[in-house]
Amino acid sequence: MQISSPVKEIDTLSKLLLVDLNVSIWSGRKKLRTEDLGAGVTLPPSELASLGSKKIINSDELKEFENLKRRAVRLLELNGVRFLGGYGLPDEVAPEVAAELEDIKRKFEDQRIAFIKAYDSNFDAWVNKWANPQWRSAVLSAKTPKDVVAHKFNFRFTLCRVAPDTSNPSIAKGLAQEVNGLSGQLFREIADAAEDLLDNSFVGKDSVSRKAVSSMLKMHKKLSSLAFLNPGVSLVADYMTNVIGKLPKSGPYKGSDFQDLLSLILTLSDETKILKMAGLFQKSNADAPGAFVDPTLQLSDDTTPDFSDFNILDEETAFDVLAGAMDSALVAEASATSFADLMAGADLTTLNVNELASLAHEVQNTAINAAAEKANVDDVAPQVVSNEVFAHVVAADTFAVDSMDFCL
Repeated sequence: MQISSPVKEIDTLSKLLLVDLNVSIWSGRKKLRTEDLGAGVTLPPSELASLGSKKIINSDELKEFENLKRRAVRLLELNGVRFLGGYGLPDEVAPEVAAELEDIKRKFEDQRIAFIKAYDSNFDAWVNKWANPQWRSAVLSAKTPKDVVAHKFNFRFTLCRVAPDTSNPSIAKGLAQEVNGLSGQLFREIADAAEDLLDNSFVGKDSVSRKAVSSMLKMHKKLSSLAFLNPGVSLVADYMTNVIGKLPKSGPYKGSDFQDLLSLILTLSDETKILKMAGLFQKSNADAPGAFVDPTLQLSDDTTPDFSDFNILDEETAFDVLAGAMDSALVAEASATSFADLMAGADLTTLNVNELASLAHEVQNTAINAAAEKANVDDVAPQVVSNEVFAHVVAADTFAVDSMDFCL
């Protein structure tokens, strides 16, 4: 759980710029009127239905404006997080992003000038496209003057620093809530991007290309640059570093490499799973700093690691084991058996929330003990367990939470 404090909020805001993007594009449409349809047409009453719109210019002429807008939005989505109606952008990437936005703005303006220059000829071509005199008349009567159209296009963006009003706590409260919710918003955006990648590149396949990994690296870059939002963010980024860093430098990725990537993207595609994973990593770090990290793993202080030259580690780390732990036959068998035994004859409708929580906790302990017994480990305290058993403990902990969710 994040701790709300003025110091933390000010520190976060000192590393974040607010970007407001405002892009307006002329629709190229006008309201369809009754007379445009000709005589003899019976329309339903306005309370039931209303007429739509008519195109007064070929919509293909406007596509480049939409493409430039999407490019700008995509740029901010890749590098920032939604914040106060705009995007929160880390200081370290702000100059590069601002420069690219300026480039998009110039192209937008060039396109606007070219569009206005060709407006009359494009309008006439659109009118002449329709053989029906009534339709041609409907378009001609709706022509918008060129000067008016010219002012319908606009591309603006501003970058500013947000600071709380410390003179009045009640005024600053709303901003504090927004700041404290940034890491959750970041995880939601990562989950959305990962779900799209899962559907487009993983589902129904047994291998993925380098392009899919490149998309994952973009997610990693976003997490790394925004790691100051919450300790859990950097831990999730480190987890991605460890999984992707073991891959060969070129694809396609099959077999165990594909399974590792699939396990990673499945976790990242679910906001709840990301939050659980970040929480578990934070808890393990607090209980035994450094105990679960393979000593051979060297992570650079650079927030944007260079993945161009992969160094394959001979020894798995706890994070690696965790990537496949949810598919572990050992934990699956132990957890399923324990849950079945504990739930035999149970009537969930008679249990209150505290009783359900107690049941989930018992499932967790039973699963951990069963996993430890099969691994021939007597002491399963997190401070001393091996990487493999730690992964089983984490999987059992997640299983217990999932069991609680199921019960509720």
